[in-house]
Amino acid sequence: MFNKQFKPRRVVITGFGCVTPVGIGRDAYWSSLEKGESGVRKIQSFDAGDSAVQIAAEVLDFDWKAELNPKDRKHVPRTVPLALSAARQAMKDAGIDAAELTPEQRQNFGVVLGTGGGGLSFTEKQYDFWFSGNKNKASIYTIPSSTHGGLSSELSMLFGFHGLSHIVSTGCTSSTDAIGYAAQHVALGKQEMMLSGGVDSPLARGILEGFNVMTVLTKEWNAEPHRASRPFSKDRSGIVLGEGAWIFVIESLESALHR
Repeated sequence: MFNKQFKPRRVVITGFGCVTPVGIGRDAYWSSLEKGESGVRKIQSFDAGDSAVQIAAEVLDFDWKAELNPKDRKHVPRTVPLALSAARQAMKDAGIDAAELTPEQRQNFGVVLGTGGGGLSFTEKQYDFWFSGNKNKASIYTIPSSTHGGLSSELSMLFGFHGLSHIVSTGCTSSTDAIGYAAQHVALGKQEMMLSGGVDSPLARGILEGFNVMTVLTKEWNAEPHRASRPFSKDRSGIVLGEGAWIFVIESLESALHR
């Protein structure tokens, strides 16, 4: 039975990192929000010229290679460097140096991330290699890199965390659910600290056409991309695909005050 005497711990956010279509890092992101800038533009990562939808919210000027070891660059989806960058920012923002954590602290530092599409765009690229006669270019890590579960492990390995490492994939609510679960773990004393948030990068030709078949993407704003995302307008006509990562450091109030 539930113990009515138990009082959950208060949970706080102490660090934030982001890689977004309107800015990389907290300050750039907030500045764009203040100015009302749009991150929707003509698709640049692939040729969408003959598609009914030619716009998306892409992250530009992101040095994804800097987030990875050279040997890993061919074998991971774009979601990995996006998540690594946002996580590094969040840890720095919280004032936590992973190298200085004790074994006990590492054991009690977990990761819960949300993702809707995970590595699907990476998988699509591998299919292209196989069916175009370039199978030697395909990654030997196609299966582990295409599935969602490895994303949280990438962060755990990066920082040397040994707490729980989970992925939540519940469509558009994935990252919100992940943050809720992370907060519960801290509130109930199951983990002292958590990295949590979301990452997605569903920008590939096949995925775009899949959404088109569902008729859920707006087709009215190819000429004016910055006006396309308008969820609360009477003339809204669909959603806009986008990519990015938003990650928080979540911990108990006692832990934050102690640090």
